[in-house]
Amino acid sequence: MPNSLLSRVPVDQLPEDLRRLRESSIAVAGDGDRLEIFGNHPALYRWYQANFYGAIFHNGTGEMVVDTKWKELIRLKLSLTNGCFVCNAHNVPAALAAGYSQAQIDAMGDADSPLFDAQEQAVLALGEMFAIRNGDAVLTAELHAQLSRFFDDAQILEMGFFATIVSGWTKMIFAYDMVTRECSIDSPERVLSPSRTHGVGV
Repeated sequence: MPNSLLSRVPVDQLPEDLRRLRESSIAVAGDGDRLEIFGNHPALYRWYQANFYGAIFHNGTGEMVVDTKWKELIRLKLSLTNGCFVCNAHNVPAALAAGYSQAQIDAMGDADSPLFDAQEQAVLALGEMFAIRNGDAVLTAELHAQLSRFFDDAQILEMGFFATIVSGWTKMIFAYDMVTRECSIDSPERVLSPSRTHGVGV
């Protein structure tokens, strides 16, 4: 249960857009605490929604060069690896809707799973590199070669930029204790698959 030291804005004092987002998050994940905290500075959350999700993730400006399905894969890999319950509750169904199977989602902690083709494995390896726990990771010649079979350097840059924002956002909401945390997908303490621990980004 989140226990942030930052103050929460009463629900009836939240701007209408944050109130709607809070209700939606509670419906999906049972947790809307971060929206009450961002009620202190709504412009920040609006920037995140419009510029990260609107412009970069969903390519609302038409300037991005990476298909959303690869961003879905990176986002889920990171949320499962970083262990954000609320993120996973949103990202699991989004990945299913994007065409990934439940079996693939359950195998996300196995880098060598035959359920992923070579392109998916390369994208997952890139996502792993940007996980919070891998702060010193660098792009190796081997991984660059793997990625370059399928993506040009502009696409590799965009995927890294996207992954950086995902993990940076997660680091902030963890540091400020805004969301419920859970074990990483590959933790021995995690005994249930993603589909069973949460039904369904922040």
